[in-house]
Amino acid sequence: MTDDDTEVPGLVRELVTLSRRFRANAERLHPDLSFVDYSLLSELSERDGARAGDLVGLYGLNKSTISRQVTALERAGLLVREPVPGNRRVQLLRPSDRGRELLARADARMYREVDARTAGWSPEEVRALRTLLARYNAAASAVAEDT
Repeated sequence: MTDDDTEVPGLVRELVTLSRRFRANAERLHPDLSFVDYSLLSELSERDGARAGDLVGLYGLNKSTISRQVTALERAGLLVREPVPGNRRVQLLRPSDRGRELLARADARMYREVDARTAGWSPEEVRALRTLLARYNAAASAVAEDT
């Protein structure tokens, strides 16, 4: 381990704790939204829709897993499929009105949770954490590239 690597085990522990806490919080955001539902609806809302194949690549899951999740969201009335103009074989997935409503409520709860955890932090500290997490999330995974 180099001097820079001595912090990596502690960082990994903190990332695991963050992931576990985020998942636990997301599970209680709304009784009708699981963590996976919340994640998919958030992504579809942020992108203003996406194809199922886009989700396969984004989440690194196989087609059948995404298909099951999308079908469940559609059956629950949280997602709609819309044909892409000019290519009716391709469908764009978007949150339904009900999906957007539940997502908005879940987001509000999540924002309150994060706001409570960062109470007393300066805006610069919150911005720094957001910037570093965005940088971390944007970095390519060397582990995934090695396999």
